[in-house]
Amino acid sequence: MEKDSRYSAPSATKFIAMSLCTLGLYELYWSYKNWQFIKDRDGSDIRPVWRAAFYPLWHYSLLSKLNISVDSRALSHRAYRLFLATSLIVLSSLWRLPDPYWLLSMLTFLPFLPAVLPMARPVSSAIAEQPRSSHRPVNFVAYLLGGPFVVFISLISIGYLPGTAVVAGNYLWDKDIAYLIEAKILGPEEEIEYFYSAGLWSIKENGQFISDKYVTSYWLDPDTGETYISFAAYEEIDDINVVWAETFLDSTVITVTTVDERVFELWISSESGGDKKFVDTMRKFWNISSLRSGSEP
Repeated sequence: MEKDSRYSAPSATKFIAMSLCTLGLYELYWSYKNWQFIKDRDGSDIRPVWRAAFYPLWHYSLLSKLNISVDSRALSHRAYRLFLATSLIVLSSLWRLPDPYWLLSMLTFLPFLPAVLPMARPVSSAIAEQPRSSHRPVNFVAYLLGGPFVVFISLISIGYLPGTAVVAGNYLWDKDIAYLIEAKILGPEEEIEYFYSAGLWSIKENGQFISDKYVTSYWLDPDTGETYISFAAYEEIDDINVVWAETFLDSTVITVTTVDERVFELWISSESGGDKKFVDTMRKFWNISSLRSGSEP
């Protein structure tokens, strides 16, 4: 059976690239175009928009409908179509996972490939002469804008670039730990418990953290290139005052006052409750040091 020109039949390379660069939106578009084809082909009263909007739930049905027109032995097996549909639902739900595991949800293009690949191959000389789904200006816009964005958020998710939330010390890359030690911000024997940086490209811009020994805040003066550091050992702390963020756009501000009346602040992201973990752990170490010294926190 010849494939209708209304099929959305991009190459596998284009499908994967567009899926990644649009964070899966291209899969919705592809589903819509092929549901529209099926509606026209069968003269049915289905609603392609709604089936595309919930495409993971309708993927099995779409593969079954395409099976009668697509030259693919694999799609002729009901169990295989069910496996692909189930895989798509599972992958689509992984965006809820924490960093970096949510990145697995970007693999939703995989359950589409068994249909995309044969659809991109002509099954007759007549079809071979039909124009294939080529790149359009909108595709290059997606590559130029979406590609760098996906790379950027991926680097943030794996911790290579500073993120938007407080992270555990063991989440930091070795290069970041090496920088902190080399800049004498972190002692060689210190172990960071929680860390946060509001830097865009590097933790060198600023950061605040609590270790098993100190509370530390630092920032880089872009004009002079000098790094300013404020820190206090837990036994040196006289008071910890916290002003909690009221919205997710605000920062929680921690004011540390030492026994010799030094005062400095730490500005911490409230995303995912990271500020509460930061403060609770900080107060835990402070309480432990106070008990050891016999003083009241």
